[in-house]
Amino acid sequence: MSSCVYKVVFNKSASELNDDYERLSDIEKERIAELGADSYFDYEDGDNYVCFLITTPLEIEKYFEILSNNFIEHKSINLSKDILNKKYDIVDDISEKVNPLNSIKCSFFIEDINYWISENLDIDLVLDRISEVGMDNLSQIEKDFLKNFKV
Repeated sequence: MSSCVYKVVFNKSASELNDDYERLSDIEKERIAELGADSYFDYEDGDNYVCFLITTPLEIEKYFEILSNNFIEHKSINLSKDILNKKYDIVDDISEKVNPLNSIKCSFFIEDINYWISENLDIDLVLDRISEVGMDNLSQIEKDFLKNFKV
């Protein structure tokens, strides 16, 4: 798995984080601009800014290093295994945060999540799911994986 899905929660609003960003050095701002993410979806949840990212562990570590060096508190969770094992439904989690302003961004992110899942499924995961829930209860992505699986 070259990229992973992360949830990052800041104990600040987006506007407070923008103020923090302005205080970063030009080098740190450039580093952040150069960081790569395959996709993201973000929203404000009360006083917290929440961001879901699809990126590599190396990229997320570079980002976290900048945050830590500047005392920008955050919590992060790598959701990858839970998403692939159907222990966490990211679509369900973000669906209540969708509004007319971010609905298009959300739909693109969900497409990217589904693509990420299809790229990271393996036969062992799908067989485990069949044992747990049966063939009829597999997701469409899992069914498509089995249909296209070649030994």
